[in-house]
Amino acid sequence: MKSFLLSFILLLGINFSFGQTSYKEYVTLRVQYGNSIAGYKYEIYLDIGTSGSHSMSGQVTNVDEHVIIADDYGKQVFESDMDLLNYLGKKGWVVISTGEIDILDQHYYTYLLEREVIK
Repeated sequence: MKSFLLSFILLLGINFSFGQTSYKEYVTLRVQYGNSIAGYKYEIYLDIGTSGSHSMSGQVTNVDEHVIIADDYGKQVFESDMDLLNYLGKKGWVVISTGEIDILDQHYYTYLLEREVIK
């Protein structure tokens, strides 16, 4: 009887897992360092794309040099790339690539992050 019950529970768990689908989504964090008249300049920008189908769509706002993310705890304001990376890491995001890019005459450091979303 115990082995039948264990087999039934295992089969039930397998059936539930077949009903789930998963996909990966990505974000890019761009960071720019520099000097200004007021001193050291530091800007971060979080890019989730423009499709509107991203799980963070409507939650991310890039304002001036910082990123604002609206979550269950209110608006989180990030002025540091490390603070933002730590926050995203707690939400399941993983850095998969880093690099440097030039956009027009600006030089940026980039982090590409991914997360698996299970529906």
